[in-house]
Amino acid sequence: MFERLIDWIDVRLGVKGFYRDHIAFTMPEHWSFWTYFGGLTIGCIVIQVITGIYMASYYVPVPDLAHESIKSMCNEATFGAIFRNVHRWSSTFGVFFLVIHMFHIIAKKAYRAPREINWWIGLFMGFLFFLLLITGIIVPWDWRSYWELIIWADWVDNIPLLGSYLKGPMLKYFTLGRNYIAHVFILPTLLFGALLIHIILERRLGLSDRV
Repeated sequence: MFERLIDWIDVRLGVKGFYRDHIAFTMPEHWSFWTYFGGLTIGCIVIQVITGIYMASYYVPVPDLAHESIKSMCNEATFGAIFRNVHRWSSTFGVFFLVIHMFHIIAKKAYRAPREINWWIGLFMGFLFFLLLITGIIVPWDWRSYWELIIWADWVDNIPLLGSYLKGPMLKYFTLGRNYIAHVFILPTLLFGALLIHIILERRLGLSDRV
């Protein structure tokens, strides 16, 4: 039955050809165990999107209601606590996989021409992932969220030359609603756009040879 459904969709949309030409990828002979960590990072991002959509349907981005809405989701909604914990742990594992993937690229020297653009895009995605972690910790707006904001504001203040100019606006224009919009809309949009380019370039250039 499932195969007939796929065939029905394929006749109308050509999904099999699209999968064969743009998604299916035969691993080259020089692949290794470490090659999987880029894909594992993407898997964690997908899990975060799925669980994040579920959580967004319960979350209220208002200071007086934010933490209570999360508590209500965890205690009353079906599988609410599970979805939240999966969301948190997938972000933790995502960082772990991302760091391994980065060091694997460095070890292979895959940041050199002609792959230097993809290297910089990868670093940009790592920065976005880092910002997603920070904004995600702030979203519940409990005591940990408050102190996380203060700690990062102090860290920004220590940036040479620019710190004092960045900390003020960072705190002045901060609202929980803006943080939520950045976490749910702006940062994921930038991340998925960069990820799409990253994958296209990887498919075009292929995996680098072992050093």
